[in-house]
Amino acid sequence: MSKVHHPTQLLLKDLIALKHEAQIFMLPATGKKAEMGFGSTYSPFKSHGLDFQEVRVYQPGDDIRQIDWHVTAKYGKPFTKLYTEEKERTIFFMVDLRSNMHFATHGDFKHVVAGRLAAFMAFIAEHQHDKIGYLVLTDNGISSSGNMNEADLLTPFLNALSNPKAMTEGTSFNTALRQLSALLLPGSFLFIFSDFCDWTRETASALAPLTEKSTVLLASIYDMLESVLPNDSLPFSNGHDNLVIPANNDKIRQKYHQEWFQKMDALEADAQKYGWGFLSIKTDEDYIKKLSHFCFQGVAP
Repeated sequence: MSKVHHPTQLLLKDLIALKHEAQIFMLPATGKKAEMGFGSTYSPFKSHGLDFQEVRVYQPGDDIRQIDWHVTAKYGKPFTKLYTEEKERTIFFMVDLRSNMHFATHGDFKHVVAGRLAAFMAFIAEHQHDKIGYLVLTDNGISSSGNMNEADLLTPFLNALSNPKAMTEGTSFNTALRQLSALLLPGSFLFIFSDFCDWTRETASALAPLTEKSTVLLASIYDMLESVLPNDSLPFSNGHDNLVIPANNDKIRQKYHQEWFQKMDALEADAQKYGWGFLSIKTDEDYIKKLSHFCFQGVAP
């Protein structure tokens, strides 16, 4: 689905191009639902009000759960229930663009994956006329905004992704969570895109009370080299010092993989404990397709 984009930089033109992909994905003709959730989680976009209004002939893209089967049976064609109001929900994005995310040996850099996924889902929210909020972490600080009206829905967010500017000091995950507490509203849907390099059990405990009344998805982005070392010696440099890791040593490679697996297992365990969704995303896979399938169908492709 994705067209050519820069693999190491988040460019505004590349993010804007994702609007077309989002529109194609949400077309009723695709047969996909016009609402989103994962597993047993209901849509983060719209929830129906309690007051029933009327029924009308079913249209492509309508939620099949709202089909009035009694009227359908009577007239021999499907009818959908309509309600007098639809409640908005805020789609909130927490996106990690710190230096730990500026890395990949295969596919796109991790921060590019995070930014593109966030932009794609923001365009889905725009299509549904929902509000969004965001918190973007960089090495220089945090830029953020609470609920934005539809009229100014996306421009500030896309600019924050492609040209982040520090608004407050501090870049740790826990610092970001302290700011998140003033922005996240009950009933929100929170996407967190990161490699979770500084995630701890304390971080999970700090996030839990903020998300008790919200739906949360942790999208853990990783590069293949972070999970498995190749059977070879690997030179590393920070620009000043050089280091060679003898990755052709089986014990070192096994320990390296075990430590990565334990990290992912602990992160997923925290997600299960607090009722959050969890999805691991590799930098060289079709990550937009994977996230879309997980959110709309409850399973990854």
